Amino acid sequence: MLENYSYINEPLYPEVELNEWEVELFNTSYVRRLKQLSHFGAGSLISPVVHSRYEHTIGVWKLTASFFPNDNLARAAAILHDIGHLPFSHSVERTLGFNHHELTEKYVKDWEIESILNKINLTSLEVIHFLNSQNQLTGTDEIIGLDHLDSFFRDTYMNGGIDRLPKDVLSSINCSKKGVIADYETALYIMELALMDHELFLSPLLLAADRILAEAISLHFEGTVDSAIAFLTDYELLNILNHSNNLIVKELMNLLIHFPGKINIQSSITGNGISFGVRKVYNKTPMVTDGKKLNEDVKGKELLAKIGELKKEYELIIER
Repeated sequence: MLENYSYINEPLYPEVELNEWEVELFNTSYVRRLKQLSHFGAGSLISPVVHSRYEHTIGVWKLTASFFPNDNLARAAAILHDIGHLPFSHSVERTLGFNHHELTEKYVKDWEIESILNKINLTSLEVIHFLNSQNQLTGTDEIIGLDHLDSFFRDTYMNGGIDRLPKDVLSSINCSKKGVIADYETALYIMELALMDHELFLSPLLLAADRILAEAISLHFEGTVDSAIAFLTDYELLNILNHSNNLIVKELMNLLIHFPGKINIQSSITGNGISFGVRKVYNKTPMVTDGKKLNEDVKGKELLAKIGELKKEYELIIER
């Protein structure tokens, strides 16, 4: 049998050599499932940002392997960090009462994964502890980690918003176990990408898409939640909702998939619709090589302020 691992790749960063155990992890059912999960939630149904969590995972792994080539724990954690996500991510998670961090821990403990980790003298508990700690993947309370760095690069690339390819920026970036480090100009550029990404996924239309999907899910399942729902793919969930016996659910899905231009969003809250909004933004920054803190820098504070200004409330009017 010819071995061909070219499918374990993505286009943004230089190639990284795979270890045999990494090939095995990428081919587990838990990681392969990520190919069927949108990284951008319901926003993928109405925007050009359609990459899956699988490409994002490969990106985070490539960055980790590039900066920490001999750190098997960090490399394994990069491959496994997103396996607990539900279909369409956070909108489904909140609606159905799941926690993707808890699901990730559960899946990492499965023997399909544990047996591979044991080959390199790692345990599932070590990976779980790493994922729950502050490190190069997660960053700290103030510093961007490699997980978010890939998201900012990948989302803005897919939306056509960048003027420098990520692989050309990497030479100006480093990473410590606290998170991403860059020279001043590159650090500001990363923050500009972070702002662009926020402006897209926190735009009223994309927020409304998540809210419509959440409403359809809530109406269809009516509080009856089977734990198996957590392991569905995006396609499987869409199929369930599109064939729902609830006519309102079908109308909502038709609006979301076929007529997003008719989604009625108001910036004023009247109480006559479904309220939704932004309660959290990612206000971390890269470290700067000369010790300058971007949250204390004039330009850095300006970018952080613009991200903070995206915390807004809206109202969705569903005409029935």
